[in-house]
Amino acid sequence: MDKMKKDLLSEKIRNLACSIGIDAIGFTNASEFSGYPLKDSKRRDPKLSLPDAKAIIVAGIYIGGITLPKWADPWYGRTSRLFLSEFFLDVVKPLKPIVDLIKNEGYQAIVCEEGSNLPLKLAAIRAGLGWQGKHSLLISKKYGTFLALGGIITNIDLEYNTQEEPDKCKKCDKCQSACPLNALSQPYLLNREQCMSHALSNEGLPKKVKDVMENRIIDCEICQQACPWNKKHIKNPLTTNMTISFQKMVKDWEKFFYLPDLANLSEKEYKEKLDHLKIDIPFILFHRNVLIALEKAKKIKDT
Repeated sequence: MDKMKKDLLSEKIRNLACSIGIDAIGFTNASEFSGYPLKDSKRRDPKLSLPDAKAIIVAGIYIGGITLPKWADPWYGRTSRLFLSEFFLDVVKPLKPIVDLIKNEGYQAIVCEEGSNLPLKLAAIRAGLGWQGKHSLLISKKYGTFLALGGIITNIDLEYNTQEEPDKCKKCDKCQSACPLNALSQPYLLNREQCMSHALSNEGLPKKVKDVMENRIIDCEICQQACPWNKKHIKNPLTTNMTISFQKMVKDWEKFFYLPDLANLSEKEYKEKLDHLKIDIPFILFHRNVLIALEKAKKIKDT
């Protein structure tokens, strides 16, 4: 493909992404991710999903404004921005117009979904969207850690990013110091078994987690709350399409997360309300977390 056509197609995709509410987009080549730890996973090489793959498109949607003021109240269950965004796995549905555009141009495109065909964080770094922080998450200068990511593998040739964002964490260790379970004892590497988000979604909740979980019932954002790159977003989130649409739902979500009501929630009601968010936490574990958080709220009231 000649450079003029490559640039034109790249620009068409960028313009479309902007028009449909995608906040960040980057392109990179579809070469294998060298050093990827899961050597038997197809995620390490885009060509295992599409043999003639030439490009990876990485899209990000800002979720910094998807927050509930009532999270500060111990009587309301707390979760994460990523959970409430509906993109707990990957951004999928918003990428369909881009896939349609590529196919209309006569090329193939595969959207990454259900756990992904790609290591999206690594792809995003390669595509120039940010760098990996010491909490192991992607950090964007503009969006902090609050980008939900989606990816497309395609055999279209695009104008790739050639320069990765340098690591700007430097000597900062605020995310590491903030983690009450020491899950970030090694910078840039999350110890998943120690992470509160992992513990809250699994059986056998350790006492050390119960002691520090406060009103968290699904997922944890402690390291993100501490990250200096998120400070402005926590204080004053950016106004985006996603932020605006979420603000319309805040009252309903806050009413739903009132712990005494959650304690009486049936499994059917749980699935009806939360299944579309695509987080695979069995009702029995969710209910366990709610009861623990409720007991903590009662103790705070009695002191």
